[in-house]
Amino acid sequence: MAMFNSSTPRVGFHGNATATIDWCEANYQFSYYIAEMANSFSNLVTITLAAYGGYLSAIERLPYRFILGYIGIGLVGLGSFWFHATLLFQAQLADELPMIYVTTTTLWLLFDQDYGFTFESKRTRLLSLAVGVFNVLFTWSYYINRNPVYHQFVFGILMLSISFRIYYLLTRSTVGKRVPADKRAAIFNLFTLGLAQFLFAFILWNLDNIFCDTLTRWKVSIGWPLAFLLEGHSWWHVFTATGTYFKFIGIQCTALCLKDDARKYTLDHKLGLPYVVRVDKRTE
Repeated sequence: MAMFNSSTPRVGFHGNATATIDWCEANYQFSYYIAEMANSFSNLVTITLAAYGGYLSAIERLPYRFILGYIGIGLVGLGSFWFHATLLFQAQLADELPMIYVTTTTLWLLFDQDYGFTFESKRTRLLSLAVGVFNVLFTWSYYINRNPVYHQFVFGILMLSISFRIYYLLTRSTVGKRVPADKRAAIFNLFTLGLAQFLFAFILWNLDNIFCDTLTRWKVSIGWPLAFLLEGHSWWHVFTATGTYFKFIGIQCTALCLKDDARKYTLDHKLGLPYVVRVDKRTE
């Protein structure tokens, strides 16, 4: 694999980086057109799982809101690929803003507990308005205050809110009793597994930041392509992709049980991955 030599300026096709954050992976090391090779292509895991989940949701004729969720997850992967390939601020926004939009949409799914999947419910309309207003205000504020810590803080709060909402629905809420005990246990398992993958990814991301100089020396010593295994932020992409998939399956199952007859849906596995099955579809 061709590699720029040490005297080559690390500026490629996209020019100087304008993003407010950079990562441990060396820029334009292997390509004049892609700034961070591993961090870019590791997003293919996110894109593939989003496409697969959306495909299964369409096959099982699940409500369109879940397919919309998978489209949002796929856009995060595409935006992240663009961001790491170019290190441009507009590409950074294409990565980071969809992360917020997907998490707020997920909260909308978990708070919209009235029966039915139309927008006739007053609760559904108010929640949709609240999510829309929040996303507009965050987009505006983040464009003005371009501090990545601000984005990470808001994203972290939203992720914690999703976890607390799932816990409340399945353990404390009267509404949560619509979810049968066996499905409740399966949802907890899915969400716990997904959350564990997120936490592991977060640890790898921080280790990549803290020990960047040491890891860089190890990469040079080991050599490529084996050194790609030491790209911690790439592993963040991989494990957040799988963690998001498992958590979103649990969220799908929860929302379907709350807003419809729980007996119509069950969980199954295909290619080793869980997915929601519409039971009545197989008897029509």
